[in-house]
Amino acid sequence: MNQLQTMWSISRRKSLINCPRQYVLRYSRSQNNWSQINNHSAIKHSLSDLIIRSTRKVMLERLEDHKNGLEWSKRMISLKIRLGLKSEISPERYKIIRDSYKLRDLISNAKIKIDSLWDTTIFRRIINREIKHWSCLRRTKFYSDGHIDIFCSPDISYKIQNKWHLLRIDFQGEKTNSSTELEGLAMVNWAKNNHFLPVVAEQYIVHTLKHIKGYWVHEKYIPSDELLQQSKQLLEKDVNEMNKLVKKMGPLLDISQIPLSKNESTCNNCSFKPLCPAKDGLKSSQLEQEAIEYHNAKIYFELDRRNKVF
Repeated sequence: MNQLQTMWSISRRKSLINCPRQYVLRYSRSQNNWSQINNHSAIKHSLSDLIIRSTRKVMLERLEDHKNGLEWSKRMISLKIRLGLKSEISPERYKIIRDSYKLRDLISNAKIKIDSLWDTTIFRRIINREIKHWSCLRRTKFYSDGHIDIFCSPDISYKIQNKWHLLRIDFQGEKTNSSTELEGLAMVNWAKNNHFLPVVAEQYIVHTLKHIKGYWVHEKYIPSDELLQQSKQLLEKDVNEMNKLVKKMGPLLDISQIPLSKNESTCNNCSFKPLCPAKDGLKSSQLEQEAIEYHNAKIYFELDRRNKVF
């Protein structure tokens, strides 16, 4: 039975846009609360995805320790990333990959990202105590808007004079598109539903730090009531598309009805690639997918025509 899609997050939106089939396989059956779905078996992630999750946790832990006067050695960063990954996967899987070159490279690159993040202007101001009032937030906190549970917490909030700044850090950033600003402004709607933060849009400034092709890219957005309403509409549209996608499988949950990615790079780090038609190349699998969709459309057309006749 198809589950009603009720959860929105930027990672779910990325998956929906980049590869509809990945979205269905990864997220469509996990519509319960976060504590139930955030386990080893409910959602399948690639090793790269798991390293990113571990890196984000390590970043926040290092910041909190800095606030308490504890400074980490360079070796500690790599060790923490490895331990974070180990806690996310089964002992059997970790035993297979623990000494692999791929894991070493992923951990090394993750450490470089954290080191370079500490060199960005915002982090330097936090580390040097120029920004005095700040706190780390957990992405597991959500707010409900109608039938949608929205996970878009910032990673860090800080206050300068009378403005609250909301910062989200993306260790696997993508180029800016027409919806990037509205995605970021979803953090303000989240903050307005937090009892400890103001409800006036003009009191916020939104920041994102995205790691793109070896560099941290800083983007800044100023919210307004009109833009916040547009952000809400974007989320509602996304969830509607998620439900249309799941419905497309039909009662038999026929995954072959779901479109593939349009970009080869999306396939490279996908945990579902070994079981996907695109495992032998995206272009040939897309032609096969188009043939399937054409065949099914023809069947539905014939059935509809016959129903009209009778």
